[in-house]
Amino acid sequence: MSAEYVNDVEAAIKQLEDNMNNHRYRNLGIGQLQGYMFEEWGAGTFNIDATAADSADRASVLHSTVKDSVDIQLKSGDAYSAKSYGTAEQTAKAQARFNPETGKASYQHQGRLVPSDQLEGAKKAAHMEELRNKPIREDVSKAYGETEAKLTDKITNDEGVESRSISRKDLEKMARESKKQEFKAEKYGVTTESSISAEYLLKQALKAGYTTAAITVAVQLAPEIHKAIDFLIKNGELDPSQGKHIGEKGISAGAEGFLRGSISSALLIMCKKGALGEAFKKINPTLLGAAVTLVLQTTKNSILVAAGKMSTRQMGEAFMNAVIISSGISSGYFVGGIIGQAFGFTLPVLGYLLGSLIGTSFCVVYNIGKRKLISFCVDTGFTCFGLVEQNYELPEDVLHEMGVETIEIPRARIETTEIPRAAISAPELKRADYETIDITVLRRGVIGVNKIGYVFS
Repeated sequence: MSAEYVNDVEAAIKQLEDNMNNHRYRNLGIGQLQGYMFEEWGAGTFNIDATAADSADRASVLHSTVKDSVDIQLKSGDAYSAKSYGTAEQTAKAQARFNPETGKASYQHQGRLVPSDQLEGAKKAAHMEELRNKPIREDVSKAYGETEAKLTDKITNDEGVESRSISRKDLEKMARESKKQEFKAEKYGVTTESSISAEYLLKQALKAGYTTAAITVAVQLAPEIHKAIDFLIKNGELDPSQGKHIGEKGISAGAEGFLRGSISSALLIMCKKGALGEAFKKINPTLLGAAVTLVLQTTKNSILVAAGKMSTRQMGEAFMNAVIISSGISSGYFVGGIIGQAFGFTLPVLGYLLGSLIGTSFCVVYNIGKRKLISFCVDTGFTCFGLVEQNYELPEDVLHEMGVETIEIPRARIETTEIPRAAISAPELKRADYETIDITVLRRGVIGVNKIGYVFS
């Protein structure tokens, strides 16, 4: 769904470029051609935004030669007259043109689309003409008043979809580029990244989440439903407790499926639209799926730790095992960078921590394995979130060797029963002791299961 969505936005941008570069009036002069570019730009950028917003509404340039006809028609019903003249005053007069036959403005009830750098000037000019004509020609005055209210530099609809504004100067540039068929939307800021806003991304992510939730529920509930039907056939009734179990499992499956679908979709859209850079535009969705699974599992485990149902050591081991299983997919900086940046979009702190943690772990595991991680913890003192315990206490015999006195803690003696033992005599061997300088060398090493401390070398 995410890939198709991004492809649709890219197709809408490509359509804008085709319309601008292959216009039927491409051989006209710049002054005339820029007006046709204005129509194509307004309709094209509206359609790009409509596609990104997942709206069914679309704008069409009618290319009509009938006098006072509509320039741009929306599928939702609204119509627009697009005018771009040399000055704001000229543009305002063209938009407010009076029709003697109807006694109203020629473009009555239409939106009056004008270049962005002429909008304020056109409104002022229309207002001045409204006041000037009021004492002498009230119908003309009303035409200017209605025009002033309808003047805009963007095409909009009731859903909030809108086109992009453009200046007269840029329209002339577009006309020159159109003549050479060199118009590029990216030059004017129209890209998949700029078109897919945070709001639209979230909307698509939620949509994908609902779909994934439905699929997950269906798949996970299928065996339970089969059991229920089988039970009903055999016994003639459905066990209420089994129905409760289905409901509980459905909620759990739906919630997790929703999260997986939403997060995966949001990440893939961000990658495809270029929000994370060119390198991630062709990312493998499987890699993202593995990364999302890893993040969700770690998040779930962290909740269990907070609730006291899992220790930090258990969480660390579970995380490392998950990373080791997934380590063959890609290198660490790649996955860590994606998750860190993508989740930083809405969860800056959590995104940074998870991204860094996953990235570091992937690097360690991908390159050398779990044993190297332990070695890394020995050398640096890093605990890897409780996976490895660091013990900085020196054994008593080592302290005594160093001349450090210790206080003995009184201990209670417990009476025990002595068991008679037979003493076996053995010859004693005499040993010669050499006088040497006694040097004790310590090193940090593994002295237990995932426990690092000081041992004799």
